[in-house]
Amino acid sequence: MTRQLRLTTVLLATALLFGVTSAIAGDSADGSEQDREAEIQARIQADTTAAMALLEESANFLAGQPKFAFEAHTGFDVVQSNGQSLAFFETRKAVVHRPDRVRVEIDQADGGERTFRFDGKRITVDLPGENAYVAVDKPGTIDEMVDYFVNDLGLSVPLDDFYTTNFFGGVQDAILAGFYVGEVTFGKRQCHHLAFRLKEVDLQVWIEDGDRPLPCSLVITHKHEPGSPQFWARFVDWDLSPRAKDRDFEFSPPEGAERLSIQSAVTEIRENTGVK
Repeated sequence: MTRQLRLTTVLLATALLFGVTSAIAGDSADGSEQDREAEIQARIQADTTAAMALLEESANFLAGQPKFAFEAHTGFDVVQSNGQSLAFFETRKAVVHRPDRVRVEIDQADGGERTFRFDGKRITVDLPGENAYVAVDKPGTIDEMVDYFVNDLGLSVPLDDFYTTNFFGGVQDAILAGFYVGEVTFGKRQCHHLAFRLKEVDLQVWIEDGDRPLPCSLVITHKHEPGSPQFWARFVDWDLSPRAKDRDFEFSPPEGAERLSIQSAVTEIRENTGVK
């Protein structure tokens, strides 16, 4: 069964469910409140199942790639003390070699730049504009490196879920509801628009149609925070066979550069960006 046919089948089943439950409601106008609540829950479950099927397919496809690279245009809101939101923009160029190599070049719209590297042994962040760097020994895999940021440092790094092999497993249990919005066009790509509700955030993700179900774009809304700040990303280029050598993931600090602690770097990130 083709991917498009699978999608059509899921959506058709959802539509049929809607039709059946609506007919039942029409024929039983005096139905109990419990029946109406059950109908609502059935609709939510059918919508969520259809959307999660596409999200899972995309996550599994990306997790199965031994290496890949992408460029993403990202942005985030920073809510000021007076309630006004200011938007900041970055370009991220990432290269991932599984199981233990990541390099991310980050160019900020104001001219700032930094490069994150992980070579399976150390995490480093080069800050050339400040003649400084961060380095911490952390041997392991990419998944273990991401766990270190999330669990040990309490920091969610933008797009880090896409580097791991268990993106869907991590988000699956957190999704409260979701639905399939429709198809849209990003450049020459047809993409499926999905929307999900989680406890702390709302998530929208657009996934490319066809045999490469890669992310086209995403928007994360921190709905419980003042001003409901957002993080967004639009992926403009995917490469599933990038050419990178081991030295591209390694870092030697320039002479005279100041070494910063990982804790001070995390504090600065939280104070000056939309990263939570």
